Amino acid sequence: MSLATKAFAGFDIDDRHVRVVVTDAAVITDAAAAARTALDTWLDIVSLTRADSELQRLNRSFGRTVRVSPALADQVRHALAAADLTAGAVDPLRSSGTDTHEAIEIDGLGMRLPGWATVDLDATALAVVVERIAATIARRFACGALVSVSGANSTDTDIAVAGPEPVRGWQISVIDGSAERLVPIASGTTMVTTTGTTTATVAASSPVVAAALSRAAAAGADALVDRAADHASAAVFIAA
Repeated sequence: MSLATKAFAGFDIDDRHVRVVVTDAAVITDAAAAARTALDTWLDIVSLTRADSELQRLNRSFGRTVRVSPALADQVRHALAAADLTAGAVDPLRSSGTDTHEAIEIDGLGMRLPGWATVDLDATALAVVVERIAATIARRFACGALVSVSGANSTDTDIAVAGPEPVRGWQISVIDGSAERLVPIASGTTMVTTTGTTTATVAASSPVVAAALSRAAAAGADALVDRAADHASAAVFIAA
């Protein structure tokens, strides 16, 4: 993307690389600090690599009903929505048996996982978090904001844009067929790129839709993605 009218900063956290781009150079230091603080807080809730995260405590509940925070309950509901959208192709439940996401019980803030099953929110949580951080930066600093998160241990790159657009708009490089090209994305859009059987990029106004369809497309579920993308008005780019 052209940075002629933008300022950017980057940092690493938990083996993830974060990039913050804003349309007002005067606020970039504070915007990057705000992004780091917000992401660190969210990782304390949804991370699978932090042994003391709230998600890991849920995963050690072993069939008992436990009370979770509103933030974690919200993220689990997003993951269940992604599973429903993809007919179970993107399922957050990890079980040695035949249980699926439908076996997760939620009643308000009470949650129960079946037996020894655990939950993995990697497919959707980061997209939701990135979208919220970009929106918060745009609102707090009255500027356009792009936030991207990628990591060596992740198959996904999550990008969200919010607030006033720069002079030439936001343009992101994607692989479409056999060619790499720049595509414009509007403010309020989340874009997720997943590498699996193939590389798929999905842009949508809903971070859950973008994340779910990107995972499904990268796994080769083309027919499912085509149907869901038509319904959700998402833009889908798949590498040849």
